[in-house]
Formats: sequence, C-alpha cells, structure tokens
Amino acid sequence: MVIWIIDGNNLIHADPRLRQRMVESGLESARKLLDHDLSRLRSSDEQFHVVYDGGTSTRNRGGVSTSIAQHGNSADDRILAMARNKSGQGKLIVVTDDHSDIGARLGGAGIEWMSCSEFRSSVMRLGTGRSKSAMDDSSDKPPPPRSKNQIDHWLKEFGVTGEEE
Repeated sequence: MVIWIIDGNNLIHADPRLRQRMVESGLESARKLLDHDLSRLRSSDEQFHVVYDGGTSTRNRGGVSTSIAQHGNSADDRILAMARNKSGQGKLIVVTDDHSDIGARLGGAGIEWMSCSEFRSSVMRLGTGRSKSAMDDSSDKPPPPRSKNQIDHWLKEFGVTGEEE
C-alpha cells in the first residue's frame, strides 16, 4: 500500500494546468480537477489524501479524500498530524514544496518527502509507473477554452477588445 499525503495548494500552484483552471474558474474548480485527475490514476494499492489550507468542504471522491485544515491551524500542521497517524500503514509519501516547514520535520518512521514537481513528473504524468495516462500531454499547453468566461479572460489577457479599429 502506498499512501500519498498531498499539500493541495502547493500542487495546484506548481502545476500549470491546475493553476490555469484556478485563474479561469476559481480555486474550487482547480480542486475538483485535481481530485478528478488523482482518482483516474489511483491504483487499488494507493490512497490519495489531499489537504488544503482553507475552503468550505471536505469530500471523498473516487478513492481521493480531501480535508481542510481547521480554523487556526495550517495545512502543514494537518499534513504532519496525518503523516504521523498513517505511519506504519504502508509506504507513506508526503508531497509538498514546503520542505523547510514539512519535509524537514517528517523525519524517520519510513515517511518520505517528494516535491510537487517530482510528483507531477513521476506520478501525474506517468501514472506511478503504469502506462501513460490520459492526463499526459506532451506539453504544458492549456486546453482550449470551454466557456464564455474563459474566452473573455483570454481576450482580455491578449488585449483584444472586440472593437474594430
């Protein structure tokens, strides 16, 4: 069993596709996309636990559980507590870019640390050693816009006003 504990906010900001979704449609939309992506590549001997700093809900979708750090606590504290509780239940890997805050404090008990970029390249892109997943596109090129809000966002971004000169 491989147990992944993921700093959700770090991963969203580290992944161009998730970051774009956040800009275009909001943080909750990026969170749902991350949940969907993880549930698609999860194998039967893996668990994904995603922890966020704040938000409105927790959910369990397709073998991916998400939780929100309680008021007054950080996601880092929640991740550390969860890692200690899950220690000894299988191979435990914490995914975060906060090495000084989390990675350095994990120490011992078979808990490993992985950066978000390593996770993106070795797990999200390759599906933890399985055949390439549907998430694997050969570039970080974003998908085409799917809504009027997305189209308006990109028109504004590129300075297109829609008025003929």
